[in-house]
Amino acid sequence: MTTAPRASGTVLRGLLRTGLPLSEYSSVDPILLDLRGVVARAAWPDDPASRLRALDSLLRWQLARFSHHRLAVPARLLFGAAPDARGLTLTERRAKAAASADYEVHHFRKRIEPEICDQLAEMLNADSEDLRSRAIPPTLGQARRPLRLPADVFAWEAAEHEQALSLLWSGIYALRAALLAAAVATGTGGPDSEQAADAARTALWRLAQTLRAAATYVAAYGPSVLGADPPTEPGELALLAGWYPAVSDELATALTAASSQSERPEQFWAAIQATSCASAADAWCTELAASAAPAEEGGS
Repeated sequence: MTTAPRASGTVLRGLLRTGLPLSEYSSVDPILLDLRGVVARAAWPDDPASRLRALDSLLRWQLARFSHHRLAVPARLLFGAAPDARGLTLTERRAKAAASADYEVHHFRKRIEPEICDQLAEMLNADSEDLRSRAIPPTLGQARRPLRLPADVFAWEAAEHEQALSLLWSGIYALRAALLAAAVATGTGGPDSEQAADAARTALWRLAQTLRAAATYVAAYGPSVLGADPPTEPGELALLAGWYPAVSDELATALTAASSQSERPEQFWAAIQATSCASAADAWCTELAASAAPAEEGGS
């Protein structure tokens, strides 16, 4: 069995000389271009340039959500992902990163820089593991001719399945966008602001839509996504959108029902407030807003 490629801190340090954006795939270690998370996101997986763009995007995303709060800003500066680090040399980026973390440059290069690269490698590998164990969305590509199906019942069945899967994934991406919007609203207005509350309610509505699409898929095709290896429940795919508070079975049922009765978040919220799960929905939104609040300076 072929071993899946894994990123390492040493490999990532090789990207620091030029930093982001990545422009020459010949200077990037093939291990990074072969990561499952990169291949799955590339529009044309067989094209090295497409993989390079996917890697650049994935690195920026992981740096934006860097899991070590104290080193998050230095990491973005070091790799050139911060606006004020664009176009700078490695020496200049390193100096800015060290200053932002209150370290002497030599200590930063010898001790902190490897720590940042190791942490980023762990995040890339975790992303690949998550994608490796779950279904991935239908492949999209530039259409060169109108979509016409042959007069074949099997082709129709395949198209109907892809339609159901595409609807499910559209809900997952919409949920992802809503979770990001909730984080921005909380970051700018605070967890107790009205804009944070509205964004959290919209995220719950998007989650409800995703759960309803998953339930529709299960009713038509069974409890596992066809072709997923290992077997994956459609409802589990919502977890790929990002972290959100846990949802009980009772609340999930209420969310699915309320979603089927509403086309807008305001209608959905009114419907869920009329159920016995109203307090659970309120608690979910409060927890989401609180979780998106910026960490205190000096936290780890």
